[in-house]
Amino acid sequence: MELLRFTGLSRHYGANEVFTGLSGVIRDGDKVALVGPNGAGKSSLVRILVGQDQPDDGTIARARDSRFGYLAQDAAESGPQTLGAAFAEALERGQAHEWQMRATINRFGFAENDLDRPLAEFSGGQRTRALLARTLLESPDWLLLDEPTNHLDLDTVRWLESFVAGDNRAYLIVSHDRFFLETVATQIWELDRGELTVYDVKPGRAYTDFLEQREIRREQQRRDYESAQSERKRQRAVIEELKTHGSHNYSHVRSREKAFARVDVVDAPRSDRKAISVALKSSRRATNGMAIEVRGLAKAYDAPLFSGVDAFFARGDRVAIVGPNGAGKSTFLRIINGEMPPDAGTVRYGTGLTMASYSQSSVDDLPAGASAADAVMRMGVTDEEARGLLGRLNLGGNSGDKPVEAFSGGERRRIMLARLMAQRADCLFLDEPTNDLDIPSREALEEVLASYEGALFVVSHDRYLLKRLAERVVAIRNGAATIIDGDYETYERLEHAARKVPPAAKAAAKTEPVKVNGKATHQTKLDLGRRKRAVAEAEQRVADLDAQRTELERRFTASDVYDDPDTVVTLQRNLDRVRAESDKAMALWERAVQALDA
Repeated sequence: MELLRFTGLSRHYGANEVFTGLSGVIRDGDKVALVGPNGAGKSSLVRILVGQDQPDDGTIARARDSRFGYLAQDAAESGPQTLGAAFAEALERGQAHEWQMRATINRFGFAENDLDRPLAEFSGGQRTRALLARTLLESPDWLLLDEPTNHLDLDTVRWLESFVAGDNRAYLIVSHDRFFLETVATQIWELDRGELTVYDVKPGRAYTDFLEQREIRREQQRRDYESAQSERKRQRAVIEELKTHGSHNYSHVRSREKAFARVDVVDAPRSDRKAISVALKSSRRATNGMAIEVRGLAKAYDAPLFSGVDAFFARGDRVAIVGPNGAGKSTFLRIINGEMPPDAGTVRYGTGLTMASYSQSSVDDLPAGASAADAVMRMGVTDEEARGLLGRLNLGGNSGDKPVEAFSGGERRRIMLARLMAQRADCLFLDEPTNDLDIPSREALEEVLASYEGALFVVSHDRYLLKRLAERVVAIRNGAATIIDGDYETYERLEHAARKVPPAAKAAAKTEPVKVNGKATHQTKLDLGRRKRAVAEAEQRVADLDAQRTELERRFTASDVYDDPDTVVTLQRNLDRVRAESDKAMALWERAVQALDA
């Protein structure tokens, strides 16, 4: 069944043509990812499709008796005043009931006392999660989500991936999160330079399929163009030959000229946008010497973020700092780069280490009122060098004379990168460097960072970037920081395993027997065996309950679960029971581990 069909859509802003002649269709079950560079018109197209804006030309046909849910890109800034008001809007617009709202509050990690809190008090990720919950609570027949993963931590993005992939409804999703698109998309629409190209892809390798198909298509366009140019050159040579040798058959020559003029000109293939063709350079080549060493590092606010952290980072190390929102990632980064003191512990730097930071607050870090060129010059380079750096970042021409306030968020981040390049630091600290960047800019930034020889510390939710760059991981969660001497994929595997079996249980299972005078007594061995069995049994109980909880939560994500109130009530009761039993099982497991340690 077709949910939406549009034909010949055009949009202009004054003399600026955003796109023209766009056509497409969304059917039941489609998971459409809309991609393209910043400014290509993705959000403009979505606003037209949902009826918020009107096209300058073209038609839109929507299926009767089908309701869509829409999450706007700026919904977190312009949404309702309180969390309760957001859910009240959903109850009013949709057909949901009060008990469904309570289940949604639970599913999205909010508490009952959060309902009266102003949304302005929540973090950006919490606001996005609240408005996404509101959109789903409306129970629409299909959904349009504009940058739904913005400000979400990895745990929530993974949950959203699983939900969308398992939902039978159709989705149109605008996103720069390549890992998310790789997982869920069945089609990718590329909007670039006013044209919309559709690629059929397979979930699980959707973005990979898109890149491969796009390269094949572009290669064919190049061959067609070269063939057409060769043929035109041959025909033109024939006509010139007839003219040169004085052919008296003027009608024949004129006929060939008219036929040549009527031949359609094949457009030149569109090349990729100019990549960021510059390498970040450190003040010295990477060695095995020390970059940063931390001992007993600790930091707490209302609750501990991490404590007792010991780590050695060598020059040339590429370190990803990961964890949920609010876990302390940016705090850890600011402590090791010297911006913030720890509550306890020490940070020691290698001799002569030069450092530079790339902050989330790029607007605050850029000098107010300065031009782009001046902002870069202040890092110790000449005007010519500053403009050269900006030009390599696709901010050439008159861009260097524009004030920094006149640039978009993504462009300001490029200016920040130019300032980093000017410093020639041999240790970089990057906090969410891909925020506000489109996919081409993200890929270009990865190229730059991949060639950097100094030490690199990155806080990011961009799993594509982390997968490519990270060689070590600092994972911060639940008041602890764990150093993983492996790449990001190693971290993901360990994280996946940890969700199934408590990691301390594995460590406890490897505890050596208590020894007396170098030999374990027979009684000690028997006692140790009983304690190990107690740990193993408790561990298995926790794992079984965790599997039951995961299955119940998965059943809550089914699109038709709310059709039967009795089913939801039963699911919620079972979920509450399993959670209570899981808490008790965890307490028993902890006591068993303590007994084994003793």
